[in-house]
Amino acid sequence: MSTTRQNAPFTPVFAPQLAYLAVEQQPADEAEAQRLEQLRQLIQAAPDVGDLREFAGQAREVMGEGYTVHSGSNHVWLKRDDQAERLAIIADRNTTRYRDWNAPAPVSAPPFSE
Repeated sequence: MSTTRQNAPFTPVFAPQLAYLAVEQQPADEAEAQRLEQLRQLIQAAPDVGDLREFAGQAREVMGEGYTVHSGSNHVWLKRDDQAERLAIIADRNTTRYRDWNAPAPVSAPPFSE
């Protein structure tokens, strides 16, 4: 039996995403800072992906116990189990602009005048 276009299985296709890690809170200690840096390096070394959720497993493995890792349709976020605020997010550099906790605030352009 041949598969025709009408009954071919649906496979979602995602645009390539350039992943990055934004650490939104100061690391609690040197060990956490090292784990976050290790995760950042893994993400930077990875090729563009179609679905950022692929990084959720790596994040769980690197961060270990004491962290919750969740994913949405186009991001992965990490939080410490004992805090409600997000610790870090893995997002697409092409469509988002999350910043590290210690990054300088962006410089806004002066208002347009005629």
